[in-house]
Amino acid sequence: MKRWLAALVVMASHFMWAQVVINEVCYDAAGADNGKEWIELYNATDGNIDLSGCKIYSGGNSFEPDFEFPYYVLRPYRFVVVGGTEVTEAHFIHNFSFQNGGNASDGIRFVNADSSYTDTVIYDSPNTNLLPDDSGLPATSCAEDAPEGCSLARVTDGVDSDLCAQDFIVETQPTPGLPNSVYADYALLRYQFSDLDGGNILQLYIGNLSPYMPAAFAQLRLYNEVQLLHYEEISPIAAGAERIVEIWLDESYPLLYAELELESDPNPQNNSLYISAMGQEVSALVISEIFPAPESGKQEWIELYAEPASKSDNNYLLLDEANNSIAFTLPEIPGYFVLCRDQDALLQDYPQCPAGFVIEVSSWAPLNNDGDSLLLCDESGDSILDAVSYNAAQAINGMAIQRVLNQEDEVVWRVGNPNPGQDNNIHLQDLPDHDQTLKIFGSPCDPRKGEVVAISYKLPDPENTVTCNVYDLYGHKIRCLADNQLIANEGLLSWDARKQNGSIARRGIYIILWESQSGNKAGVMRKQLSAVIK
Repeated sequence: MKRWLAALVVMASHFMWAQVVINEVCYDAAGADNGKEWIELYNATDGNIDLSGCKIYSGGNSFEPDFEFPYYVLRPYRFVVVGGTEVTEAHFIHNFSFQNGGNASDGIRFVNADSSYTDTVIYDSPNTNLLPDDSGLPATSCAEDAPEGCSLARVTDGVDSDLCAQDFIVETQPTPGLPNSVYADYALLRYQFSDLDGGNILQLYIGNLSPYMPAAFAQLRLYNEVQLLHYEEISPIAAGAERIVEIWLDESYPLLYAELELESDPNPQNNSLYISAMGQEVSALVISEIFPAPESGKQEWIELYAEPASKSDNNYLLLDEANNSIAFTLPEIPGYFVLCRDQDALLQDYPQCPAGFVIEVSSWAPLNNDGDSLLLCDESGDSILDAVSYNAAQAINGMAIQRVLNQEDEVVWRVGNPNPGQDNNIHLQDLPDHDQTLKIFGSPCDPRKGEVVAISYKLPDPENTVTCNVYDLYGHKIRCLADNQLIANEGLLSWDARKQNGSIARRGIYIILWESQSGNKAGVMRKQLSAVIK
């Protein structure tokens, strides 16, 4: 009985303790701090809390009072922001004098009206001034010092372990008055099939690789090429845990593509997975895309397509006319593989490219802009698997040379927008014919069904440069589709309804601004289009 009563006392004290917490703070604003510093408090309980007489202290050598609340009731699970005259989200205006860290620990503290409760964040290190945390002892767990223009934010709203290094992270996109982002790193780890009468069960293993558990649900999609086969919402996965998702397939597919989307995931490169239902062996291999003339500061790359077959030899050579060679090894699965010198840089330039299909090589055969020939060979160089030649007219700056199928299913080569790691024919969808310079197709668009918005263009000159951006109705640019990109006179740009960070845009109307100039610099065409995401 005494143990049970003791447990009740501990629980009661815990709930008294979990009152108002410092949820986010910006103490080193961009530029001069005056009028820009702010603090966000959060009521982590299910009851109203009177903040009258509660104080905010700032700490350098010691904690000194900085602000006292007038009468104000903070409702359950709500935020209140106190900030300077330039903080538009502030409920109360006060120009703070928070310390910026730099050489030693600094701190910020909330104290309730009768001083019976505190919540403290200590940031930067070492704690040479022995600033106390909520235990009353000098803090030993300090949050990272936030760079200029960033904030310190709780990993999970209202969750407080009294360990600042564990509870707070640097937030590059502060959210005063709004819930904090949760940067849980989800990953599609692996897969396996289980045979059943009449079909297969695909088992996908999803892992949370981070120490954070998100509040939001993730979205899982499984595609056969562009056809959406399965959609499922994934409830939050605990930190460090795995979950198995089973998907019933009523027929066999040679190659599937799984995609996992979680808001604020810091590493979307591990959120996609190609799935071979044909076993682990590959033999048929062709060159599918060449990028010989990158923009300044970018790199050349070559894409190969490996088809499923019955026998595999995974070591290969690529040779050019000058007998320069690229030696590489492919995984024993089919798919589109991209060879390059710098994997990280390629994924930064093409975030839609699956990271597991980018092969970083140690040697490179320079792709000549005045034309070249490539031979794809086995490891010895004796057996030629594929050969491609291109000329100077095809080596257009910023454009790729792509293997595609025409309407008669014949292989042809075209110059198009670079598309590493994906099927070039996906973007050759049959669009209704039109006689307009620019025309939008695919709006309204449901990206959850694999739909895209297509901007079909028919320009009078054979060579043009285009800049095309997508904006929301507040005027915020959310996606760049082309940036001074060289294009032919006819083709299309596609938007998959995703923002620049890879997340799907919210439902609503979006503005697409097109600006193109002909190769002879005769004039600039500007046009505003609109698309609906549903």
